[in-house]
Amino acid sequence: MYLPINIAIVFACVQSSFGYSLQNVSSLRRLLFETNRYDKISRPMQNQSVPTDVYIALNVYVIYDVLEAAQTLKVSASLDVSWLDEMLTWRPVDFDGIQTCVYPQDNVWKPAVALKNTVNDVKTLGDPTLNVIVHPNGTMLWKPYQVFETRCTFDITYYPFDKQSCEMIFVTWGYTSSGIRLWGLGEGAYWDDLTPNQAWTLKHVGYATFEEPMPMIKFYLMLERKPRYILMNLILPLMILISLNTCVFLLPCNSGERTSFSVTVFLAFTVFGTIVHGTLPVNSENVSYLSIFILAHVLESALITICSILLIRADRRTDEVPDWLPCLTSRLCRRAKRISVEENDDETEHETVKKQIHCIHDKNDKNHVVGRLSPTEMDWPSVIQCLDWCLFCLVAFVNVLLTLVFFLIIRMK
Repeated sequence: MYLPINIAIVFACVQSSFGYSLQNVSSLRRLLFETNRYDKISRPMQNQSVPTDVYIALNVYVIYDVLEAAQTLKVSASLDVSWLDEMLTWRPVDFDGIQTCVYPQDNVWKPAVALKNTVNDVKTLGDPTLNVIVHPNGTMLWKPYQVFETRCTFDITYYPFDKQSCEMIFVTWGYTSSGIRLWGLGEGAYWDDLTPNQAWTLKHVGYATFEEPMPMIKFYLMLERKPRYILMNLILPLMILISLNTCVFLLPCNSGERTSFSVTVFLAFTVFGTIVHGTLPVNSENVSYLSIFILAHVLESALITICSILLIRADRRTDEVPDWLPCLTSRLCRRAKRISVEENDDETEHETVKKQIHCIHDKNDKNHVVGRLSPTEMDWPSVIQCLDWCLFCLVAFVNVLLTLVFFLIIRMK
């Protein structure tokens, strides 16, 4: 007589020990969607005058591309979107302790979240294959995953030691702040599972929420460039070119290679400028100090080429040197006693002659030195040799100064 009752009790205990069954899940689904006639179109609030609070967190996984020229950021990320659905609630004890249910996202109401500053077509997040996790108190958790490509505004002033801040703006279409309010979920952003990028480091992700002109949450991705690649493949060759540009005046005028060498260096600077400009965005608001640095050396190389042509032309002159020019060159060279010069024979013979430069001291000032040269003591090759040395020192000093100023400025930030 009591055997069926005992069997039923044992069956219930065994069932309870194994948790809820498929029948419990089906019964709960019928209760929520059929018996209660769930409406997935209307906002799931009993009091429709109260806005629905939607909490969003950003999870960053991979930074694919940071394209400065196109001013775009391509990143793989997901959102944790949570809200309260008052229509999807139940008592776990009535269904053998069911604590969570999983339903397709198209079967429930969800906020129409979309990336506002996307490069591609604007469309709401999610996929029909994604599910929504439902808790007994009506708390919903939706995790749409997507590869986002956003429009960014890059500040390339301190390139290649620059830091960029890129925004990802998520909005809810079709609702105002009276219907939906967006908030940060937890810390707002997480990047613990981020795959390291070879060119950029993600330093921080912040967020801010707005209610006007529409519910909006902005995530700020703080990126820092890894400059090693650019230093090895751009800055170091540029320094070598600057050194070669300085050595133009070490070539003798009568070698015939000075002009071609200076023009080659000039063309190399223009090619480097083209390469740098091709990797940077077209931006008139801020200009890279590296572009200014290269432009300064392009202008310097052009002036060096012009000076080389003028010096070669002066080296071929056969008339007498003006009286003031030997005095000027001797002062510039700052030679105390002698200048070694080379004299060219009218035909093929060359010999080196040392010529004395007489200096007298002013009786009124013993430290004041005045060079006295007669036009016959220095010829044009001697003057050009002295000018070559002066220009070499001047160009070397300017190059060192420009390089130090450039690196100090870009490293100050």
